[in-house]
Amino acid sequence: MALLFEEDYDLLTSSGLKIEEDELGRFLIIKNFPVQEDLYLSQGRPITDLEVLLIIPPNYNTSGGDMFWTFPDISRADGKPIPNYGGDPRIYDSKSYNRWSRHFRAASWLAKVDNVQKILSRVEWALKNPQANL
Repeated sequence: MALLFEEDYDLLTSSGLKIEEDELGRFLIIKNFPVQEDLYLSQGRPITDLEVLLIIPPNYNTSGGDMFWTFPDISRADGKPIPNYGGDPRIYDSKSYNRWSRHFRAASWLAKVDNVQKILSRVEWALKNPQANL
């Protein structure tokens, strides 16, 4: 059974994002999520994209989500900590994904209106604003 609606897959395809799914774990993995080049390091080197793992609940279009996980392990280029990053990892394809715990206001999700684009926008916002601790 698909994790998303057909319109969500169309949106992901048209955006150029490469995805994988694990239906058993309800994981949606975006293999090439872009990040600002000067913002993050992995193993001391700048990165321009990373993998994002999302857990898609069966009722995702009624509630959205407030956490995501990234691979590889990253740090901020300015040396400051990323609030609520790490702990409670998810394992997929023998890789350990680090948690980003971000709690968006429930009212910011419009049930049965918002879709995967809203989730992607939340992830993009969090990655552009690593200092934010919602």
